[in-house]
Amino acid sequence: MSRSSPRMVFAKWACAALILGSAAGCQSFRAPFAQWSSSYDSGLARPLSKDELARSKSEKVTDAGSLLRRWLSPRDPSANNDANGGGGAAADRNPTGEILGSNGWRPFMKSPPNPDAQKELDAAFALYEAGKLSEAEAAFSKIAKARKESPWGEKAQYQLAETQFKRRKFLAAHDSFEKLAADYPGTQRMEDLVSREYEIAQIWMAQNDPKAKPEQKLAWYTHFTGEQAVIDTQGNALKALEHVRHHAPDGPLADDAVMQIADYHMANADYESAAIYYDEMISTHPKSPFLHRAHLAAIDARVKGYLGPAYDGEGLEKARDLVQQTMKTFPEDQASYEKLYHTLDLINDQEAERTYNIGAYYKKVGKVASAEYYFGKIPQRWPNSPWAVKAKTDLATLAKLPRKASLPSKILTQPGATDPYYSAGGGMMGGMGGMGGGMGGMGGGGGGGMM
Repeated sequence: MSRSSPRMVFAKWACAALILGSAAGCQSFRAPFAQWSSSYDSGLARPLSKDELARSKSEKVTDAGSLLRRWLSPRDPSANNDANGGGGAAADRNPTGEILGSNGWRPFMKSPPNPDAQKELDAAFALYEAGKLSEAEAAFSKIAKARKESPWGEKAQYQLAETQFKRRKFLAAHDSFEKLAADYPGTQRMEDLVSREYEIAQIWMAQNDPKAKPEQKLAWYTHFTGEQAVIDTQGNALKALEHVRHHAPDGPLADDAVMQIADYHMANADYESAAIYYDEMISTHPKSPFLHRAHLAAIDARVKGYLGPAYDGEGLEKARDLVQQTMKTFPEDQASYEKLYHTLDLINDQEAERTYNIGAYYKKVGKVASAEYYFGKIPQRWPNSPWAVKAKTDLATLAKLPRKASLPSKILTQPGATDPYYSAGGGMMGGMGGMGGGMGGMGGGGGGGMM
């Protein structure tokens, strides 16, 4: 069988890309795919080196929460140390390019002069200034590789990314900016890097934004020119926003990036992810102008993410806490109080329904006392709820049913056992449990004491 020609291989790849691209045009497919692909980003978490892997295995050290901590809280000092391998020069640099020593912050030692490297860099800049961007890109790329880990290599790497951005090769520019951040974590161009990545993210986010202006839309063929990805433009935009908030967590664009990511997940009904980012916004950017909107959106995400009384109700408890926190944080915002009180009513109704369902289960299996306990909670805690009326009806029915004696647990009938549900610990209940066990033994069957 003969090998395929390069032209045939290209045609196959083009057909596959067009098929996937057309599928990506469907909203039902595009959003989950973008969320999935954006979660696989090696630029956000440096993989463990061989030495670190060997040390963790020998010491049997595992830190399952480190990745999530580094992802959501890049400003956490411990997370930054993890991301930089637990310390080192990258962990001890400040944005001005100085390094922390025993006598405080001190400038780096300057590299010795290199006339040849400077001459190469000047020639590349001359091409850039003359508008010969294609030739300048090739020159900067060559210098960045040949002069890596030097001041000339750093300048060339940044200027390579800038040249690619000017040529509207946004995918290549984003990758080059990320390489600059990875190879030179203490670069003084970090603010410019973050600004460019945020600008690229806005271009990509606008492609699926129905509110975007016509001039913000890219032509269909830009999928093949490097202006946007062949597929999954939104996923690449989310990655770029993640890089913005990780590279400069205290920067002026960090809260914008977090809010955009949260809003994207919210718009695509991924309420769990949206709630996580809104919570991050509230905890790490308390002075942001988006704070009030983040509070309200976090409550909305928790309520919409609640799946029903048959599922976990932790989100409702969190929503209740957020409502109280919002009222305390923004006491002057009386306009939203009506909506917040309505949200509390919804939460109370859902909790009453959950409690009623538990009582109904115990009634069904014949546990009369347990059913009465849960039905009795509803009129006390939610007297105005419609579930209170149903609970009272069920309580009246349960009052006519016979009680069945419950046998004590085998654990409680052991000598010296205590009731784990008794607030006094090993007090009288423990003694009675032991006594019950003794009497059960005297009864001839160990069947459970006086019962």
